[in-house]
Amino acid sequence: MSMIFTPSELNGLTEQELRALRVAILNDLAASGLRLEDCPHVAISLRFIDEALARAVRQRPVFRPKGPGF
Repeated sequence: MSMIFTPSELNGLTEQELRALRVAILNDLAASGLRLEDCPHVAISLRFIDEALARAVRQRPVFRPKGPGF
C-alpha cells in the first residue's frame, strides 16, 4: 500500500470505517512481509487514522438511562 491518507480524506468516515481501514492497512503490511519501520508513509497514514478515530470516539453520543417516570 503506497497511498498516504490525509485528514481531509478521512473526514466523514465512521468509527467502524476508520477501524476497518486501519486493520486493512496493517494486514496488507503484514501480507507484504514489511514492518511499520520499513514504510514511513504507512506510519503517517496510521497516525492520521488514529487521530480521526479519536475524534469519532469523542463525538459518539452518550446514552444515559432514563430516570423513573413519576
